[in-house]
Amino acid sequence: MISHRAVALLLIVTVAAASACAPREAPAVQKELELGPHRLQVSAPAGWDVLDQGAQKRFRKGEADIVLQNLGKVDWEPALASLQDDQRREVKSRRTLTIDNHDAMDIETWNRLDHSWPQRLLFIRADDDLLAIHTTRLADPDTVKAFESICQSLHLSASVRR
Repeated sequence: MISHRAVALLLIVTVAAASACAPREAPAVQKELELGPHRLQVSAPAGWDVLDQGAQKRFRKGEADIVLQNLGKVDWEPALASLQDDQRREVKSRRTLTIDNHDAMDIETWNRLDHSWPQRLLFIRADDDLLAIHTTRLADPDTVKAFESICQSLHLSASVRR
């Protein structure tokens, strides 16, 4: 007959082995990116790939997609109109904030008819340029978490004028 001590020891060994074999999510990866004259440091969330496509930087995980780009010398409202279909979408919420000593606007939009299909946008005024971070598809909970992580980790270095 197996003693209680042997059962407890077997249970401890099993739990330790299971936790050692459990998949662990990789830590966030620090990236340095250039958007025109602007240098940015950002942490890519664990499991998300960063693609440098020149004028656009993409954070991707499966079908989820977050884009970072420099929209140039433009104001908030024309920038918002250029990134969404305002015939079908409306602004759900808008708040102003400061990111790394730069004025910013965080905007959440949704479908005008049934308030579905949320998307997130963040505009940051960097010198005369407007930088944008936005979800390109449905902002599901995993994408929103990544979007917020990217925004919170964002650091703008000194601009390099060429």
